[in-house]
Amino acid sequence: MSSYDNDEPIVEDVTAKNFEGIDAADWHRKRDEDADAAAFGDDELDAEGYRVLMPGVRYKEVKKGTGPQAEYKQAVICTWTGALTETGEVFETCRRKMLRVGDADVPPGLELALRQQQDGTKCVCKAEWRFAYGDVGRPASDDEKTKAVPPNAAVTWTIETHRLWYKECDDTMTPGEMLYDARNKKVLGNEHFHHENWKKAGANYQEVLKGLNVWNYEEGDPDRVEAEEIYVHCGNNLVYALMKMDEWLKAEKAVCDVLTVAPDDRKSLYRATQVAMHLSKWPEADAALKIAMETWPNHKQFRDLYETLREHKRKYRERKAKMSAKMSKNLFNSAPKPKPAEDDESDSNSDSDSDADDAPAPAPAPAAAGDAAAPAAEGRRCAVM
Repeated sequence: MSSYDNDEPIVEDVTAKNFEGIDAADWHRKRDEDADAAAFGDDELDAEGYRVLMPGVRYKEVKKGTGPQAEYKQAVICTWTGALTETGEVFETCRRKMLRVGDADVPPGLELALRQQQDGTKCVCKAEWRFAYGDVGRPASDDEKTKAVPPNAAVTWTIETHRLWYKECDDTMTPGEMLYDARNKKVLGNEHFHHENWKKAGANYQEVLKGLNVWNYEEGDPDRVEAEEIYVHCGNNLVYALMKMDEWLKAEKAVCDVLTVAPDDRKSLYRATQVAMHLSKWPEADAALKIAMETWPNHKQFRDLYETLREHKRKYRERKAKMSAKMSKNLFNSAPKPKPAEDDESDSNSDSDSDADDAPAPAPAPAAAGDAAAPAAEGRRCAVM
């Protein structure tokens, strides 16, 4: 099992908090407690057959489903199409994706619609821009074959729910079901990754690392092979997402976790070297790069990384030498300076002045000595002192 099971999340909880300022979990709990939903929605239909789920989000049921309604953390397996309300242009089509109510993997408007789903429900949801992709929109992605959503664009989703699934991934799931859950989280993470939403991508990948235990599968079993591939793929992408968010210490922890499952994985070793270099952990960078260079001696990216590492270490040594020199200089400048040397006459006068208050007055020279006696007496006094 991953080392994250009893640890802080790699990225903070991304549960939506833009339901008019209400946390998504609280919103769903309130819906369950308030059967009339007076404060959150209006069961009356407008002229087009829509009802208001929340000011700014309208919902129309085209075909009623069967069975219980989706609850908070319920998995909903559905197909949907997203289009710009103003022009009708379709910007994405997602087929048989699994979403969990409250996980904030989709915009708030679509989240609210998921809460209404039953097995077989078909519906349409219209959301204003603030319940869609906000004032920044969403970039296009060639990998996901999606078009760009411009800022402040209202969106219409057409949804077909195939079935509801487990509320949460837990011990009641079989290894096959856990693998299915991990596969879907990987797909959602990749969608956010390709749209450069690093925070949500990281949250999805982290859930995979926490929930998927590759040792639950027999060695050599096809499910074991797929579980390891999903684990390593999500781990490497989590590391990259954390690097993009400037979370380097968390990235270091994540890449170490991946290397416990796949110690010779090429991408993991590459990421490990990058992270160690950024953190100036030269022994770790050398160790990862040594394994990689021994395994793939002619791989251009690793050879380039080797040269980059050498350059980083050289610059680090230069900075360290400059810092040491600066510290030594500051230490020398802060030491007390010795008094400047003075001639004998100045020292004699200084000493005489300093002792004058405590020493008794010298006896007067004999009157018979005359003028020549004064220098001799002065010379004797300096010699004694």
